[in-house]
Amino acid sequence: MTFTKEKRMNHAPFGNLEEQLYAATDTQEWKHLISGIKDADVVYVIGNGGNMAVASHAAADISRLTDKKVWCLDSQSLLTSIANDHGYENIFKNWLEIYANPNEKSMVLGFSGSGNSKNVVSALNWANERHNWSAALISGSKSNCIDESIPEINFSNEYFHQHEILSVMCFYEIVYNLGHKCPTIKAELVRKYGTT
Repeated sequence: MTFTKEKRMNHAPFGNLEEQLYAATDTQEWKHLISGIKDADVVYVIGNGGNMAVASHAAADISRLTDKKVWCLDSQSLLTSIANDHGYENIFKNWLEIYANPNEKSMVLGFSGSGNSKNVVSALNWANERHNWSAALISGSKSNCIDESIPEINFSNEYFHQHEILSVMCFYEIVYNLGHKCPTIKAELVRKYGTT
């Protein structure tokens, strides 16, 4: 089916998301990200707005589908109390300072459409300065404020929704890169209900 230009204008622009994902996962930055996750005992995922939803979803599914412990600051009570007491720009860094075990090998994975979200960048830079820690950023636009040693998977997207969809695609790609698979809908229907 071919769409006319007028018909396309009535739909959200998605671009070539699969091609962008495959190109990004064939980079040294992606290899560093996967290596960091494999080496980590614990992974912390962070983001704002839609990317917070992506981070929460990533924590749930990577934990559920692999052997990794993955955490996200998705407690509204804790998030707002940290923001109130220490400022929104410090929520993730402060959360890590309070909850992370300094003796565990850990990684912080940030999602940021702009690549420059202060609270995400400060937590990534903080993690990068720690012994036994690593950090990585998945961004929709090249960051101009993370440490150069932090791997950044930058998609150079025009729209935030494109970045957020690619971020979801990335965390499922992480599941597969860790040697696991996602269950099919049919398999889950059989497992849960004994039928398709």
